[in-house]
Amino acid sequence: MFEYVQEREMGSRLEPRTLIYVITSGELVLENSGRLTERGKNQILELANSRLVSGVRKICTSSSSSELETAKILSKEFDVRLDKKGCLDGFNPGVSWTDTEQLGEVLTSLWNDHYFKNGKGESIEEAKERFGTCMNEIGQKHPTDSIAVVCDTIMSCLFYSLVTAAPLSIEAWLSTGFASCATYEYAKTGWTLVMPPENSYLSDPSYVSQWLPENLF
Repeated sequence: MFEYVQEREMGSRLEPRTLIYVITSGELVLENSGRLTERGKNQILELANSRLVSGVRKICTSSSSSELETAKILSKEFDVRLDKKGCLDGFNPGVSWTDTEQLGEVLTSLWNDHYFKNGKGESIEEAKERFGTCMNEIGQKHPTDSIAVVCDTIMSCLFYSLVTAAPLSIEAWLSTGFASCATYEYAKTGWTLVMPPENSYLSDPSYVSQWLPENLF
């Protein structure tokens, strides 16, 4: 279903390629995940003014408010339209991100067992399949285009693992940065990683491990 390609084959016929930037949302207000912190807003503005993203024709984003605020800032800066897709929605752990009594235990279970599902939430495997299928559809519908996809940090981590076959662990997610940008190419032969997630260009970077409540695990 999902093929990854690490290097281009030399001497083969060139196929139309889609360049896709996978961008995580700016830092969020934990108590209200639908809003960006002031640092988060500045992070996205810095990304828009960096050289990491160029020639974007459209921005695809989830329908959830946190990613949508990030996408709206980018849409204004790049002067391109937004396309909201439910299949890009952020990961649902089945517990509130502010419920510190349950959150640590649930997150640990989710990352230790990728098929574990808490209540009405979803498993890591379900989220990975949902997001991967959605990204394939985006790639297929936009040959030769440059598209920005705004998603949450977990989805960015899952997609990186899908493309590169890198081990999927809670440590990889905790080290994911807000307003990070990864670059991929999509062709009929599959996905190629061009640049891994990067946010070192930010003057004030922040990471998932710093954002979660203290002593959560």
